[in-house]
Amino acid sequence: MAKAARTALASVTVLALGTGGTSPAGAVPRVEPWPRPTTSCAGRAQDCVAGLKETLAALRDGLGCDHRAPFAALYVQLQDTLGWTLRERPGYFTEPSWVARDLNAAFAGRYLSAYEADRAGLPVPESWRIAFAAARGGDTNAGQDALLGANAHIQRDMPYALAASGLVRGDGGSRKADFDRIQAVLDRAYGPAVRDVARHYDPLLALADDRWNPVAGRTAHELFALWRQNAWRYAARLARARDAGERRRTAEAVEANAAAWAVLLRAVRVPGYGTVRDAHCRAHLPPGAPAARDMPPTA
Repeated sequence: MAKAARTALASVTVLALGTGGTSPAGAVPRVEPWPRPTTSCAGRAQDCVAGLKETLAALRDGLGCDHRAPFAALYVQLQDTLGWTLRERPGYFTEPSWVARDLNAAFAGRYLSAYEADRAGLPVPESWRIAFAAARGGDTNAGQDALLGANAHIQRDMPYALAASGLVRGDGGSRKADFDRIQAVLDRAYGPAVRDVARHYDPLLALADDRWNPVAGRTAHELFALWRQNAWRYAARLARARDAGERRRTAEAVEANAAAWAVLLRAVRVPGYGTVRDAHCRAHLPPGAPAARDMPPTA
């Protein structure tokens, strides 16, 4: 199982470094009907981060050993690290209100909308459909589930959240520098997030602990950096679209890219591994947390 996980990680790394921002082959453009996200925040940036962390932690805790939980746990750690950055590094962001309030709320809202739509049996974008179906299938490891969620959220959701929240400040300056600074927040969150998922959900993730496996940390940095740069480029195309047709073609490219990556990320599965990680999870979740997954297996 460890060998299979390393093979999957290596495959993703090779593709990430070799595509130059293009989609893996075989993508089929598909734009799903999609409810408009409603998450917003009008308060201080720090308060918005704390509120989102609380919302995401409640979702994570409610999922128990459901295989959607590792991505929610990763997201909680990201909010925690963003909050730390705002407190401990004042002035790090040029426009902290945009990073931690406007973009953060719009971005998280798309994940929460996908989760609620799927729970209600409504159509969701293809990359999210694949991620949720993989969680239902049960034979992926927690790292794959977290990456499937991250792919759908970064490569599919982020271009729309960026375009909606604005790529340019009120004074006309680009927000790209602040967007790039968020990568350091992701990098700082990586180690604690991996250790949390390994401790509570899947011991296989200990292989990716950057304290003794620095290659894993570099791999994650390169992968997320590639995905985030793709997202910015697509957001710029959406923002400068001259008409509905050009925007539709860009949206199709966004959907196809994220869906193709999702197909790649779910490819490696170990039959029966779900029972291993579920047993670990039931033994390591806090007392009183729900242990059973509420998602029926796919046919």
